[in-house]
Amino acid sequence: MRQSWEQHYKKEKSLLSYPDENLVRMLALYLREQKNTSDLIAIDLGCGTGRHLKLLEDFNMKAIGADFSFNALSSCTKAGFKNLINCNNENLPFKDSSIDIIISWGSLHYCDKDNMIKMLSQIHRVLKRGGRLLATLRKDSDTYLKKGKHIQNNTWITELGDLKGSVVSFFSQEELKSLFKIFNNVQYGWMERTLIGDVDKVIAHWVISAEK
Repeated sequence: MRQSWEQHYKKEKSLLSYPDENLVRMLALYLREQKNTSDLIAIDLGCGTGRHLKLLEDFNMKAIGADFSFNALSSCTKAGFKNLINCNNENLPFKDSSIDIIISWGSLHYCDKDNMIKMLSQIHRVLKRGGRLLATLRKDSDTYLKKGKHIQNNTWITELGDLKGSVVSFFSQEELKSLFKIFNNVQYGWMERTLIGDVDKVIAHWVISAEK
């Protein structure tokens, strides 16, 4: 799986420049409640090439980028980002209750469902009391990435383009509720779109805000 992502981040299409507008809104709403954003420590888990690190810095927070792809982190370095860590989300190298905000946008679902439980447990561990997770998960109505081999329980090894060989899990509403029961004040919605020229291919995500 690592090889798939190393190949992905060698390609120009991986160099995303602009933040997701839904995350911008959610983050801005949360930060209205904070007195001094410069005191906040925020991590982008699965930071990719850094488009949301720039967003966190623009909100005047200390931003840390974490990814298990060395090529992704190399792109972040070239873009000028400095606080970067190569790590696995199942074993986060941060102290208990040390992080104010964790962003995981478009990355958590690239694993099997047992590993998802481990990752959310790690996220919960490192968040401060009252800290916030803003994340997305691939929704079970998604058809775009369901191209390849179905392993079990709506988990696939995708054959889609440069993500070929990656494990992707898709989640129902009941699964989402069960996964996030360790958090407080869990709020979620979903967004869905089709491809221009191919309305049979659906890209669907759960959008989640959760508090420790």
